[in-house]
Amino acid sequence: QDFIAKAAQAECDAYISGEVSERTFYEAKELGVHYFACGHHATERYGVQRLAQAIATQFVIESEYFELNNPI
Repeated sequence: QDFIAKAAQAECDAYISGEVSERTFYEAKELGVHYFACGHHATERYGVQRLAQAIATQFVIESEYFELNNPI
């Protein structure tokens, strides 16, 4: 969420994050960037798997997802 200004400078239409805060919501609105706070679980698990599938399809490569138990 701390890179929303850089996303705006790069002329991104949308920014997807696992974090959300009130300040970022308003900053994104002021900068004209669509901000999607999707939560850590969704972005770090399902989001990365879907991204890997899209990349694998587009570039005709194999991808594999490894679920690791992290106690932190």
